[in-house]
Amino acid sequence: MRAYPDLMLCEHCDEVYDRTLMAPGASYYCSRCGSRLAKGSILSTSAWLAWTLTAACLFVFANTFPVALISFDGLNSEATVWQSISALAQGPGTPMAIAAGIVIIGIPGFQIALLLWMLSFAALGKPCPYFVATMRCLHFSRPWGMTEVFLLGVLVAIVKLSSYLHIVVGAGIISIALLAPLMVVITKHDTEDLWRLYEGRQ
Repeated sequence: MRAYPDLMLCEHCDEVYDRTLMAPGASYYCSRCGSRLAKGSILSTSAWLAWTLTAACLFVFANTFPVALISFDGLNSEATVWQSISALAQGPGTPMAIAAGIVIIGIPGFQIALLLWMLSFAALGKPCPYFVATMRCLHFSRPWGMTEVFLLGVLVAIVKLSSYLHIVVGAGIISIALLAPLMVVITKHDTEDLWRLYEGRQ
């Protein structure tokens, strides 16, 4: 199989275009079907790697520090995300706990690891080993990372419980609030530069 790094293909109608240098932030659309072909990268590879490292740190903080401190009648209780999922798994909520663990902890952690693997090599000017398989895994996992959904659920729960209990927001929820938009930035970033680097090495 031959690679053609000077060409790009529309995923929807298979129209072929010459690859051109893209302006940062500019979107390019297919003249036949109107679907987006590519978007010029706003972040350099080094900046993308730096944001991913930041997301990795926030991911660790979000799963290490307590989400909230709950006080009632002199009794205090706090729990991390992992402890909350473990508590949910005790009883009939096990299937829900497994699903929550996958989409809240498993998938985001997997995406961050994949990006760190790819971008570490890209920063050195070369594609990572198993590049195509890594890109496929990243593409498949994109819809399943639900950090922002979890954040919304936690905030709703805190607002409702605050009417009955004294709740102090913990460092865990702050980390999740910072992590949620950052995950969108690093996982939805255009991968055109990575593919160009890979194809140029073939």
